[in-house]
Amino acid sequence: MSVLPRAVPAKFTEQLRAALTAAGVTFDATLKPGSRIQYDVTHQGHTWTVGYLMQGAGQPWWRVTGPTVEHGKGADTAGVVATITTPLPEPEPEPADPHPGAPRTHLGFELPEFVRAEWDSPRAEWFRLGLAAAVGKLPDTRPRA
Repeated sequence: MSVLPRAVPAKFTEQLRAALTAAGVTFDATLKPGSRIQYDVTHQGHTWTVGYLMQGAGQPWWRVTGPTVEHGKGADTAGVVATITTPLPEPEPEPADPHPGAPRTHLGFELPEFVRAEWDSPRAEWFRLGLAAAVGKLPDTRPRA
C-alpha cells in the first residue's frame, strides 16, 4: 500500500525555488493554506498549484495544475518550470453582435435570429406574445372598472 507524503523535504523546496527563480518566476515557498505539500505559484497573472508527489531516482516529482492543466501529471523540477513559463494562448475575441439593440433571450428562452433582426416589427411582437402565451405570462390588458 502506498503512503502519501506528509511534508516536502527542504532540499526539494530549495531546488524548486532555485529553478523557478532562474526562470524569472517569483516563489516564496509558503505552503498553500490547509496543505503541507502544495505551493501556489503566481506567474504573469496566473496561479499554478505545485504539489509534491514523491521522490524517485533521487529527484522530486511534482504535480502542476493551473490555467491550461486541469489534472496534473507527474513532472520533474524542469517540467514544472516549463509548464509554468510556457506562454498561455490568447483567448479568441467575442464576435460582434449583429443586433446590438435586441436582447438574446425573452422570458428565459433564446430568441431566433429573425426576431432579433426585426425586434421592433409587428412580426417580432407577435412572436413575443405567442411565447408569453405559451409560458402563461400574458400581459394583463383587461379593462378595469
